[in-house]
Amino acid sequence: PNLKDWKKETEFGKEMGAHGGVWECPDLFPLKLNGKTYWVLIVNVNPGGPNGGSATQYFVGEFDGNRFTPIDNNLRWVDYGPDEYAGITWSNTGGRRIFLGWMSNWQYANQVPTEKWRNAMTVPRELELKRANSKILLASNPVKELTGIECSPVDINNNALTGKGIKGIPDQFILKFDINRINDYSVILSNDLGEELIIGFDNAKKLYFIDRTKSGKIDFNPGFAKTTFAPRLTNIVSADIKLVVDASSVELFADKGLTVMTSIFFPHKSFTQLQIQNNNGAIIENLKILPLKSIW
Repeated sequence: PNLKDWKKETEFGKEMGAHGGVWECPDLFPLKLNGKTYWVLIVNVNPGGPNGGSATQYFVGEFDGNRFTPIDNNLRWVDYGPDEYAGITWSNTGGRRIFLGWMSNWQYANQVPTEKWRNAMTVPRELELKRANSKILLASNPVKELTGIECSPVDINNNALTGKGIKGIPDQFILKFDINRINDYSVILSNDLGEELIIGFDNAKKLYFIDRTKSGKIDFNPGFAKTTFAPRLTNIVSADIKLVVDASSVELFADKGLTVMTSIFFPHKSFTQLQIQNNNGAIIENLKILPLKSIW
């Protein structure tokens, strides 16, 4: 009552979830699914993330004001990418639950090749519960307010899909597209130095991936230059993809936000070309690039 004298109620965590490192930045909040209230417990862990180093895990369960009881011990991650950590939510957003994470990884946060700052924040994301493959999962999508800095769509016709690619892409943009039948595809951001960042899906392994092995400045830490992976968490045949791209970061939202990945990168020159490769009959539809105004 006085924020000084505390009485222990209950504890949580032993033999639950990922324990590769310290647990910190917890958050506990209710969300409804089909009219029923569940409680979501966020616990950030460092190290021990799905792609090494820092990451944000969560548990879905019930809370009676005294004890949190998870519905199962399945491992769940808010973001599978290498560069989202310490994520928590606001408490003053009405019926919405908005999440924000730190965009880096303690494996190399103090070594990234920047001059005046080290690491940014993710875009704010609205959270909701969804049921997929008999599991209750947390979905994340960019907040609707992001549309306030969107510009008119870029006319991309079919160049992105013919091997020619699109040149002169904006420094900051949102890329959206749908796939009628999920299969292998790759989105390639590149520059005239031959540096590239590849975001895609491996259908044989059912994994989304971000490959930054040739993305530019990669030698500042041995754990930075690698391909990171995230599982596809639904069996629905079609897919929708949204990428939020900035000068040195990409945030992937797939399958209506069920799979999320965040990754930073440091090209020697800005990526100015976009190319999309799709294989094995996947048809990409509703392709759209939305430039974003700078908030500076």
